[in-house]
Amino acid sequence: MEKNDMTPLEFVLKHYKENSLNTEKALRLVRRRGGAPLVNWRIVGAVAASIVLIMGLFSWNRQNSTTTLMAYGQVRDIALPDGSVVSLAPGSEISFRPKKLSSGGVRKVSLKGKAFFEVEHVETRPFEVRSEGGFVKVLGTKFQVDADKREVYVQSGMVFFAGSANKDGVILTRGMSAKLLEDSVIPVIDEAATGNQIAWKRGTFIYDGQELSIAIKELEDWYGRDIEIDALGRDISDARVVGSFDIDSPEDVLDAISEAFDISLRFKN
Repeated sequence: MEKNDMTPLEFVLKHYKENSLNTEKALRLVRRRGGAPLVNWRIVGAVAASIVLIMGLFSWNRQNSTTTLMAYGQVRDIALPDGSVVSLAPGSEISFRPKKLSSGGVRKVSLKGKAFFEVEHVETRPFEVRSEGGFVKVLGTKFQVDADKREVYVQSGMVFFAGSANKDGVILTRGMSAKLLEDSVIPVIDEAATGNQIAWKRGTFIYDGQELSIAIKELEDWYGRDIEIDALGRDISDARVVGSFDIDSPEDVLDAISEAFDISLRFKN
């Protein structure tokens, strides 16, 4: 059992040192002129024991306290005690025990929402992300966890992704993405992943030859709006998109792609 997994009573019993409080010395300092003690030995002993317990509980709580941080209207970058960095998407939340991240043992965090992790590599100390969207375990890499979509994307390195800590899962490497479907025990790899899962963090969509149909579907999902396509008599079945587009300018994205292929793209009302 690790120290931070102890109960308050176990913590106190482990760290209590006999005679650490000299009750006899304290008693000599509190006497009447006639020499009679103001309190008896039992009371002093009880008070001393209470002080030890309170101090022990305070120390235990401090070492086991959980920190919870949230991103509100914008992306929030957070430096973790182990040297890792996490970028929280707006509305997302991360919880962790600072002492546990900075000391030995497995590094653990809990996530609600979406976050991009840049994990400091420590060969002997795995980094775990737990959420309702699944379980992720790494040694050191860059990846995103979207707990709401139950999806993981890896920018670099290698990640283990499963439904929970004791379930079978998949290994994801650079550029790979997987999703835990409602009816799946093991995450399903997304063969059409473009890497734009992290567009919210860098502020741009980046395409390096993805099929136009995949790009349009991705833009529809991102903006939550259907896109109407008019090919103007052209064959666009093999069209592939190349370029970088600002995510905050949806109309400009469609205009740029339309111009590149001499077609018409617009959002449906």
